[in-house]
Amino acid sequence: MASFEKGKELFGHRKRLRERLVENGGSKLSDTDILEMLLFYAVPRRDCRDIAEAIIEKYGTLEAVLDTDPKELTEFKYLKDGAQALFALIGEVVRRTALIEREGFMLNGNRLKSYLIELFREKEEETVYALYFAEDGCYLGKQVICRGGISSTRFSLRKITEGVIRVGGKSVVIAHNHPSGLLVPSNDDVYSTKRIAAHLSANEIDLLDHYIVGTRDAISIFKPE
Repeated sequence: MASFEKGKELFGHRKRLRERLVENGGSKLSDTDILEMLLFYAVPRRDCRDIAEAIIEKYGTLEAVLDTDPKELTEFKYLKDGAQALFALIGEVVRRTALIEREGFMLNGNRLKSYLIELFREKEEETVYALYFAEDGCYLGKQVICRGGISSTRFSLRKITEGVIRVGGKSVVIAHNHPSGLLVPSNDDVYSTKRIAAHLSANEIDLLDHYIVGTRDAISIFKPE
């Protein structure tokens, strides 16, 4: 009987979330709400709220969750092959339908700067992105590499390499923000950029540029030799 009541309660909770989405749209749903609803389809018989909260706590935002390698999500309890397939599928849908990804102008300096300024507009903490490009210059997608500076201990060169390979790319643009608005590269920024370029080159991947982004401008601190 207890199991039946628990199942009934779970069904009712999911029904109420779906009704909120249909009646009010998704704008009033939190990142945790949306992630929880996505998990309904990967974990059909369990309460997904705690799982969604744990994932958002680790990655910070829904955007960062969708940018990560789906294999990483299987580290969370109850998320196995079904979740990996679900998020891989969502990622592919995003890549195929996002208008920005269909444009070949992404390597144009001014357009790229405008895109980066908008990308970082709501970021209140220092964040590092990798933008991936095909051999012909077509933009293939982006990924949050870490929250923290480019020299942060959480920064992963391997994550960039795996991201390029996963989307079939050949080159990368790195970008990170200075929430202070002061667009002056530190010694760590310059050193870390050289280290990233060397690592990518060893894997036959080109680092095209590295930008520091503020609220109104973005500056390049890397020019390939």
